[in-house]
Amino acid sequence: MQTTEHFENHLPYILSTPDHIDPKKNYDLIILLHGYGASMHDLAGLAPAINSEDYIYLFINAPIELNIGYGQTGYAWVPVGDSSEIEKTSEMINSTINDYLDKCELQISKRYIGGFSQGGMMTIHVGLSSKINFSGAIVLSSRMYPEHEIKFSVNNPDNTKIFMVHGIQDSVLPVEDGRNTKNHLIQLGFDLEYHEYNMAHEITLEVIEDLKNWLIHSCKSS
Repeated sequence: MQTTEHFENHLPYILSTPDHIDPKKNYDLIILLHGYGASMHDLAGLAPAINSEDYIYLFINAPIELNIGYGQTGYAWVPVGDSSEIEKTSEMINSTINDYLDKCELQISKRYIGGFSQGGMMTIHVGLSSKINFSGAIVLSSRMYPEHEIKFSVNNPDNTKIFMVHGIQDSVLPVEDGRNTKNHLIQLGFDLEYHEYNMAHEITLEVIEDLKNWLIHSCKSS
């Protein structure tokens, strides 16, 4: 795939596109948000593993710099334990996506947003309440932000399908958090596919295979 880094927008991002672009073809767009302490490079390797021919990928970088030790810099979407910046960060994500869509010369059909860990938390908030019409939300080893901490206005649940996974050995975000979020989103009326795996706080090949199958099914059924 062709990969370029962009720093001129609201938030930096990596853009991954197929090696051979067909200007007459409709492509789906997948936006992925990394976890706490990581960066836009962290999930970029997923693009060829998911599908290198039919999708355009945006890997957006979080706005808050973190010193993660040994001279390394990581990034966060919001400070841990402080959800006051969720709306501000959500607007930055939306603006970055809209800026790309405005200047994109390719034909974009469906839009998906996803994320791992804290990126998954932002995915739920942005993907299910944004003015952008997302066909699907991909929530990997994550949970919803506590309801009492945010004002969460859900769009029409018929518009956005959800793919959600969690590891039963996850010691960072316990599987009970994922189960509670799953149950809440189902109660809100979302079409949600949920998987649990014998894994820790990670993304395994089994997760990727199930995600690929979900994307195929989602494309056919909507």
